[in-house]
Amino acid sequence: MVTQKDVADLAGVSFITVSRVVNGEQNVKEETKKKVLAAIDKLGYTPNFAGQVLNSGRCNTIAILTPIPFEKSTRTFYLMQVLSGIEELCRKNEIDMILGTVPEVTENTSYDYLRPFKQKKVDGIIYIGLKKIPKEMLEELKKRDRPCVVIGDRPRSSILSWVDTDNFKAGYDTVQKIWEYGHRTLAFISLEQDIYNENIAEREKGFIKALNDLKVPYSPEDYILRTDYDASKLQDKIAEAVKKWKKKPTAVFCSMDSVVPGTVEGFVQAGFSVPEDISIVGFDGFINNTNYQIKIATNVQPLKEMGKKAAEILFSHINGNVTKKQTAVFQVEFTPNDSLRKR
Repeated sequence: MVTQKDVADLAGVSFITVSRVVNGEQNVKEETKKKVLAAIDKLGYTPNFAGQVLNSGRCNTIAILTPIPFEKSTRTFYLMQVLSGIEELCRKNEIDMILGTVPEVTENTSYDYLRPFKQKKVDGIIYIGLKKIPKEMLEELKKRDRPCVVIGDRPRSSILSWVDTDNFKAGYDTVQKIWEYGHRTLAFISLEQDIYNENIAEREKGFIKALNDLKVPYSPEDYILRTDYDASKLQDKIAEAVKKWKKKPTAVFCSMDSVVPGTVEGFVQAGFSVPEDISIVGFDGFINNTNYQIKIATNVQPLKEMGKKAAEILFSHINGNVTKKQTAVFQVEFTPNDSLRKR
C-alpha cells in the first residue's frame, strides 16, 4: 500500500509538505506542488479518508435522502432529474454523494437510514421530498451540527433550508388555464393531509382560490379528492365521488404527475373517456417522459435547477458562508397537451 512517505521520498520533499498538498493548503510553492502531484500520479497514491476527516473535520461527502421508492417509475424520474442537478454541482466541487431511501413506516426493517449522518460520514443532507420530512429525522437534525436542505417542501423548522416552486401561484394559474379551455366544473386530486407536504397544500389552496375568484356556483372543496400513492385506493375514491357529485367535472387537476395514471384509470372505470369526456392536467413535468399512452397537460418544474440550488445552499452552510436558514422559490411552466381539450 502506497503511503505519504513513499510520495515524499519520490518527490524529494518532507512528509509534511505532501500532507499540505493532499489537504489543499496554500503554503506550498507551485514547483514543489507539481513534484508532489507527479509523484502521487506515478505511485497511484490515494489519501486515507479517515485521516483526511481527522485533519480537516470534513468528509467531502453529502447524503441524499428521499422517501421516493426507486422502483416507482414516475416518481423515480422526478428523483433522477433533481439528482442530476445535485450531481453536477457535487462534481464541480469534488464532493461525493451517498444516496439512500427513507423507509415507509409500515416496513419491517432494522436498518438505520440515518446511520451515515450519526456517524459523521457526511457533511450535510439534502432531503428530496414529496412527503413530509420524518419526525425522527428532524429530531436527529436538531441534535447534530450538520446542515440540511429540503427540496419540494417548505418545513417551518428554523434549522432547515428549502428549495421549492411557487405552488400557490401554479395552482391558481392552472385553474385559469383550464377555465380558458371552457371547463366550468373542475375536480382536484390531492393527498391525505397526514402525508401531504406544504407544496401540495399550496397547490390545493391555489385551486380553491381561483375557483372562488371565478365565482363558480359550487363549493370547490366538494370536488377535492384526498388519497395516498396507492392507485387502487384512488380509483375507489373516484368511483365514490362520481356517484355523489350532482354535476360531473369535465376536467381534473392532479396535484402530482405520479397520480395521473391512477386518476385516468379511475375515471375510465367510472365510464368516462379521457380526454373526450374529461380532461386531465398534472403537475411536475415528468409524466410525458414515461411510456404513458397520451401526452398529459402538466406544469413543468425546473427539477435539475432546483437540485443545483439545493446543493449550492448546502455547500454554503457547510463552508460556513451562510448560517441562517435559506429559501429559494422557482416558477413553473404550464404545458398544454392532448389530455386537455376545449369544451
